Amino acid sequence: MKIKKILKDNYKFIILLLLLIAFFYLPLPYYIMAPGGAINITDRVEMSGYNIPQDGSLNMLYVSEYEATPFYLLNAFLNNSWEIEKNEERQISNESISEIEERNKIMRDNSLDIATIVAYEEANKKITIKETRNVVIATTLDNGLKVGDIIEEVEGIEETDSDSIKKFISNKNDGDLIKFKVLRDGKDVLVESKVTTQNNTKVIGVVIMADYDYEIDPEINIKFKNSESGSSGGLMLTLTIYNAINGEDIIKGRNIAGTGTISLDGTVGEIAGIKYKIMGAVNDGMDIVFVPSANYEEAISTKNKYGYDIDIVKIDTFEEAANYLRK
Repeated sequence: MKIKKILKDNYKFIILLLLLIAFFYLPLPYYIMAPGGAINITDRVEMSGYNIPQDGSLNMLYVSEYEATPFYLLNAFLNNSWEIEKNEERQISNESISEIEERNKIMRDNSLDIATIVAYEEANKKITIKETRNVVIATTLDNGLKVGDIIEEVEGIEETDSDSIKKFISNKNDGDLIKFKVLRDGKDVLVESKVTTQNNTKVIGVVIMADYDYEIDPEINIKFKNSESGSSGGLMLTLTIYNAINGEDIIKGRNIAGTGTISLDGTVGEIAGIKYKIMGAVNDGMDIVFVPSANYEEAISTKNKYGYDIDIVKIDTFEEAANYLRK
C-alpha cells in the first residue's frame, strides 16, 4: 500500500523522469556524423632519444560520431552540418555495435603495422617481419567465426596467406563443412563453417585482414586512446614514424594534418567523412591537409563552400606527401 501511495502521489514526476531518461539515453537505429578535429600524434611517439617537436605537428583527422538518441537526433535536425545515418550503413551483415567497434580497433592496429613497415623501409631502417597471420574483421554469414579470431589452421593445415584460404574454399563443394582452428581471447577454438555459393563464388561469409608480427630497430611505439579507431590515419602515422626514425625534420614548424589509408606499397587510399575532417582541420588551426585523390573533389568543394583558408593537397602515395613536406 505504501508503494502504491508513493506512485500515486508522484506519478507526474516519475513519468517526467522516465521521459527525460528516454530523451537522453534511448538508443535509436541511427548514428550521427559531425565535424571532428585533429589529433596531434607527434607527441604520442615513444622512442629512445626522440624529442617532441616544439613547433608544428603531424595530425590525424577524425569525424565525431554519436550513437543516436532522441537528444542527438534533435540536435542533428537543428544543425545542418550534422548528418544522420542508418546503423546498417556501417554494418557488415547484422553486426552489433560492439562488433563494429572491435573491427575498427583491429583496423587501427593494422594501419599502424603497415605504417611502421612502410616508414622503416623508406628510411632504410631495420625491420624483420616474423609472421603474418589472418584475423577476422567481419562475418556475413553464421559461420562460427567471430570478429577478432586469428585463423591458425584450415583442415589441420597451417595457413599464412589469405589467397590460399580463398583457394581452399573455392575447391570445396556447396554445403561442405570446413574446420578452422582459431585463436580467440587467447585460447584455441575449433569451429566449422559451411561453404555456400554466392555470385558464382564459393564463400563461407568471412572478411579477413593480415596481422603482422615484426621486429624493428630502433624500437618505437605510438599510443592510442581506446576511443580512437579505424584505418584512415595510415598516411599520417607513416609520416610521423618516418619523421621520428629518419632524423629528418619534415614538419618545419607547420601544423600538418591529413587522412587516408596506407598500403604496403605506400599507396594512399580513400576514406569516408572527408567534409567533416576538413571542418575539424580548420577548427583546430591546421595549415596543410593531405587528402587522397578519391576525396579531393569533395574536400575542395567543402573548402569553397565555407570559404576556408587552408591548403588542401591531393596525395596518392606516401612518397608524394614526404616530398611535398621536404620543400
